[in-house]
Amino acid sequence: MKRVLAVVLIATLTTLMLGIDRASWAQERDDKKREKQQAAVAKALGDMHRGTTATVERTNGEKIDVVIEEIRAQEIVVMRQQGDHIASETIPIADIAKIKPASLKKMSTTSKVLIGTAVAVGVLFVAAVATCSSASGAHPGLNSAQPSH
Repeated sequence: MKRVLAVVLIATLTTLMLGIDRASWAQERDDKKREKQQAAVAKALGDMHRGTTATVERTNGEKIDVVIEEIRAQEIVVMRQQGDHIASETIPIADIAKIKPASLKKMSTTSKVLIGTAVAVGVLFVAAVATCSSASGAHPGLNSAQPSH
């Protein structure tokens, strides 16, 4: 009878000290690991800017080569090659396991050409829009140039 009481007392004290409401210690370790991982991703993104070529490894293990278009607080917008065309994609930072600047030497020639072409087309489009908007604002109406009597 003393042994049973001793085991019950030890189990009760252990439960009170550790808490019964915690799911598991493994969950806590996973959360700490995820926080460290996201801090490392945020630090790496701090060294990058628009136009940086990078390799992204997602939490599901998929690795992709991308060109960064925009870095936001909780996500990044990237261009990536999908088949024969370039697509823009938004990736939440929580889905990124690792990100590092890519060496252009390791990328295929097709990827380099497609990404370079996409960037050039984007720059030309922005320049054309800026030119059109400044040209439309530079010519006031004909009636405004004539003096009023």
